[in-house]
Amino acid sequence: MLYLCWQKKKRMKKSLILVMALLGFCSALSAQNVIHHQRGEDLQQYLLDSIKFVMPGYQSGIVKFKDGSFARSPINISTIEQRIYFLNPSNEVQVLTNEDQVVYVFVDARTFLKSRYGYVEKIVPIGDVSLGAVRRVSFLETEKKGAYGAPTHTSSVTTIGSIQEGGVMYTLNVDQTTPFLYKVIPYLCKEDKILLSNKKNLIKCFPDKKETIENYLKENSVDFESLDDMRQLFEALREDR
Repeated sequence: MLYLCWQKKKRMKKSLILVMALLGFCSALSAQNVIHHQRGEDLQQYLLDSIKFVMPGYQSGIVKFKDGSFARSPINISTIEQRIYFLNPSNEVQVLTNEDQVVYVFVDARTFLKSRYGYVEKIVPIGDVSLGAVRRVSFLETEKKGAYGAPTHTSSVTTIGSIQEGGVMYTLNVDQTTPFLYKVIPYLCKEDKILLSNKKNLIKCFPDKKETIENYLKENSVDFESLDDMRQLFEALREDR
């Protein structure tokens, strides 16, 4: 009898673990950002403006170029391409062509530095050092669906775009699912230089606060890739006078 009870409890425990695992799996799926689309479609059309652009709308801004010149226009910044979009006098959306000449962007008291990592916004300043952040959307590997909706990665589905039947050309619409990630990535801004967010660069930016940084890291678990963690660390450094 005791053995049977033990076996029953064991089976119940396994069932509970299985249910919890399934719930966790379903939760992970629902949290994942995916786009369902046809092959060849522009994925940006499926994203909200609040995701594919840094600002909620086109706002009056100033762009400073390397030659010292300025341009003023309603602008926004793409989180996908890390490029500047602006409205021309006819209120049409255009992309800035001389992107490689941009140094700064000023929009509504916000400053963005052009860098090889993207447009870094200065968030928390301490002297000539600032905590910065890049808002970025990255598309992951696309999953193709073949016959009967089965996922496939074969070249036939990827390459064949049409078939001819009875002298008539038919286009094949291939269902695809593309996951994407929206990240806010912290960086360190030392004057005009952009540095990766890590302990070494942090101490390089604040050599006189090395002891404070070391003590803070001993007492707090800091993820240097988390903007919230880095913001709290910067606030602690700001209070250390």
